[in-house]
Amino acid sequence: MSRIIFDSGISLDGFFAGDNRSPSNPMGGVSPNIHMWMFKQKAFWKHINMEGGEEYGADSKLIDDVFARRMCMF
Repeated sequence: MSRIIFDSGISLDGFFAGDNRSPSNPMGGVSPNIHMWMFKQKAFWKHINMEGGEEYGADSKLIDDVFARRMCMF
């Protein structure tokens, strides 16, 4: 049986993507606004094998847990 894991960011008021969506711009240009919390996390950068991030807290723990769940499936 296959599993699909879909991770996405959405605001509490339902904001998922901007008005200028296209195949080459799927988030409509708003990805930095929605995902800024993630880009600040050391765990995000660790999992894409790059240096970066300012914080390691509850949000980084969440990112670690998401990647751990993904890796245990393979």
